[in-house]
Order: sequence, then structure tokens, then C-alpha cells
Amino acid sequence: MLSLPLLLAVAPLSFSQPTVAARPGIEEEPTRADLTAEAVRILLGSSEQYEPDSPVGRLRPDRLAPWQAEERERLAALTAEAGTTGREWPYEGVYRVRPDGRIPGGYRVGGTSIAAEALLLAPGLDAARREQIARATRFVLEALAEDPTLASFVDRQGRERRSPDHRSYDVRGWGHTYALSLLLRLLEEGGADAELGVAARAAVPGLLEALVAGEGKGGGWNYASGATASPFQTGATLLVLYRAVAQGFAVDEPMVVRALDALERGRREDTGAWSYSVRPGQKGHNEAMNGSSARAAVAELALLLGGRSSVERLRVAVDGFFLGWEDLLARKSQQGTHEGPYGIAPYYFFFGHGYAALAIEGLPEAERPALREQLLERLVRTREEAGGWNDRVFPRTRSYGTAMALRALLAPEAPDHPRWSAAPAKGGEGE
Repeated sequence: MLSLPLLLAVAPLSFSQPTVAARPGIEEEPTRADLTAEAVRILLGSSEQYEPDSPVGRLRPDRLAPWQAEERERLAALTAEAGTTGREWPYEGVYRVRPDGRIPGGYRVGGTSIAAEALLLAPGLDAARREQIARATRFVLEALAEDPTLASFVDRQGRERRSPDHRSYDVRGWGHTYALSLLLRLLEEGGADAELGVAARAAVPGLLEALVAGEGKGGGWNYASGATASPFQTGATLLVLYRAVAQGFAVDEPMVVRALDALERGRREDTGAWSYSVRPGQKGHNEAMNGSSARAAVAELALLLGGRSSVERLRVAVDGFFLGWEDLLARKSQQGTHEGPYGIAPYYFFFGHGYAALAIEGLPEAERPALREQLLERLVRTREEAGGWNDRVFPRTRSYGTAMALRALLAPEAPDHPRWSAAPAKGGEGE
């Protein structure tokens, strides 16, 4: 364990860093409340009835902006046509399902769950927003029951069930994690009517089973399947599992312990930086904090709430986010995925902001205001001219980026996150 003086030497307290300048041409920056209201408005106006569309590969630089303009027009027409019947916010990436090239179920359910949960937690929940959340939740439940790309990795007889396109890259676990998060939040916040609440509660055990089936060989979970654990996916999944236990659902204790063990193997003892993936039996790695700045906060927060870390280490992770922010910014909204110098993919940008905001709330109260302000300044700086946030080249992913930004904006007022407790509450099934 690093001593506090060494920790501070590795990553100085981030509230001593200079602040980010206001955007050019803006005399008065919007408040947190202004940005929250804007994010809610954007999400309410961007849900769709998804129909398979053509995947887009890497475009020539001179073709990118024209294609984005055309795509924005197409999506605007789709959302206008959907009106008040839009049910989902599909996350879009380069991975598509063959043979028709549709967005995989894991992306559709994951993106929808993240957006719906953010809308649920935002202040001023009214009837219109409740109905939108209910439509999204019904879509998630239907997809989990009917979409073969979301089936558990193995059946009850232990036979592997692959995605229909038989690719090794498989994002259903991402959908399982965030679907579970949404359903637990609905139950916790009372955000569903009686019928939908019953359906949500009934779906939770199946999602917990899916996470058991999707566990990597060395513990933890991978964003796109595989035997190695991804710290960012493992950390996010553990936070959701802690919430499930707090609500009385039975969670496999050894599975949680293995995931915590995997996370600890992924952290560098000297700098607090995190490996991109953690192999079974891995001992150490050479990755720099700048390359892991978007995943450090969620991984360290999961360890802290799991009884395996400290406030000092969490502070290093939060500081690491700010210290590596410019490197994250350099990859934001760019083509390609894991490119140099740190192998950062664009889609970690707002993911990192969402979880850094949660981690800030785990630090001593006196440190939080300055750190919150730094994060807010960065959200203001990276807001699109038309409003909202997007870290991909795909216009559709503005919903995901905006939802993650909204989660960051809401973090200061969010209730404390549950800590891991191995003993489930009585009933063991959310009773």
C-alpha cells in the first residue's frame, strides 16, 4: 500500500490545478441546473424506434462532416416520426451484427438503460418523463426476453450460447450490466407503476444469472466477452451488484470476491494506473495513468466500496482523471478506436466523466466543491454548439454522451452508493 505522502507525489491534489477557460464567445457559462435541464430535454427529444441501418466504416476526412450532417437529418426525421412512441436510445459503435448490419442488442439495451436511468434520477420527474422511462424499460425487458444476441453466455446445462453472428467480439455483457442498473434504480426510486415494477423485479434474477455466466476465467467481466477482465466494465458491474445486494437480491459472493481480486491485479502499486485488461494470474503491467485515466475512478471506487481500497487511493484515481484529461480530449470524437500514444478509444471520454463524478463524492467533503467545479468546467468546454455531448463520430451517440454527462451533473446530489455486504437481506430476492 502506498503511503499518503507518496500518493500525493504521484498525483497532486487536483483542486490545485488551473481551471479550464470558458468557451470563446460565451460571457456567462451555464449553471449545473441549466445543463441538467438541457440534457433532459435532449434525451426526451431523441428516443427512436430503431430500424436496421447501414454501418459506417472509417470515412475520408473530407467525407466525415458531410456524412454527419446527412445522418443528423436522417435521425431527426426518425425521432420526429417516432414522436411520443420512441422507445430506445441505441448506442452506436463500429461493431454491427451480421448479416443485416444492425446495432447489437447489447448496445441497444445498454445505451437505452443508461439514458433512461439518467432521466429517472434527474430532478423534476413528471408524467411525460415517467411515460418515456416506462416505454424504454418495456423495450429493455422485451429485448432481454426475445433478442438472441442478449441470451446468457451459457444455458443451464452449461452449453455455450454464442451470439448469432459467431464473432468473438460480443457486447451483451455491457447490456446486462446497465439493464440491471436501470431495473434496480426503478425499484429503488419507485419509478415504475405496479405492473412494470413486478416485471422489473422478475427480470433481476435472470440478469444476475447472466453475469454469473459471463464472468471471465480469472474473475471480473470483459466489455466484449473474452477471458480477461476489463477494469472499467468490472468496476461498473460491481457497483451495480452492490446495489442488488442492498435491495435484498442474492448475489454470488465468490464471484464478487474474484472480481475484486481481478481489479487489484489490474492496478499498479507504484502509480495507481490501471491495466486495460487483466489476465488470470497477471502480475503487474506498464500502462501509464494517462492511458487509464478514464477507468481509474470506477475501478478504484468499486474497490473502495468493496472494502479493498482507501480514500487516498481514490484521490489518486480522481487526480489521474484530471491529469490525463487532455489525452482523453485528444481522442474525443475522433475516428478509430484504440490509437496512440496511450491506446485511448473515443468512447471512454464521457464514461470517464460520469464515474469520476461519482468518485469525487467518495472523497472527504471539504475536497468535493473544487473538484466538482473542475469537472463542470470540462463539461461546459466539451458541450456541442447545438447542445449536448458526444464523444463519437456518430451523431446517434449524442444520447449516450449526454446521458453520461447528465449522470456526472447529478452526482453531487445523488445518494451514497451502497457498499458491498456479503450477507443478503432477508428474502434474498428483493422482497
